[in-house]
Amino acid sequence: MGRKGGVLMKETVLVYREIKTDGGDYSQTLELRDQVLRKPWGQSIKDDDLSGEPLDFIYGAFDGSRLVGMAILQDRGEAYSRLRYMAVDPAYQGRGIGTAICREFETRSRESGKAGIRLMARIKAVDFYQRLGYRKEGKPYFPGHIAIEHVDMILTFHG
Repeated sequence: MGRKGGVLMKETVLVYREIKTDGGDYSQTLELRDQVLRKPWGQSIKDDDLSGEPLDFIYGAFDGSRLVGMAILQDRGEAYSRLRYMAVDPAYQGRGIGTAICREFETRSRESGKAGIRLMARIKAVDFYQRLGYRKEGKPYFPGHIAIEHVDMILTFHG
């Protein structure tokens, strides 16, 4: 049991699993990404090109049947995998969900012989990724799709 706002709360056990684009849980990934990554800036996930997602590994954290965290790992035949669309429900942030997803992606990328993982992080997420061993690559910039400052980051596997 934990405390939140002075109220004793039962700790929930989260279940992590793959999400297929042709399965029922995929629509929840769109809703969560829209809520966390697009609507706060007046945008919609419907404007994103998601056509390549059937080729990607989509991984999520579930509280019962509800998706509370997710991200996508892309492998396009390059030396590095790419982490995209990390989104955790604000009510669940700080519980290790993002870390667990990143660690799963690191394991999968290592097992497939990748040199590491690349990502494009919002400036406010840089400290999170640095705690996991990622380092900044280059200078901050504003990508064409959203007016939020980002920086490229990389995690290189050694040995």
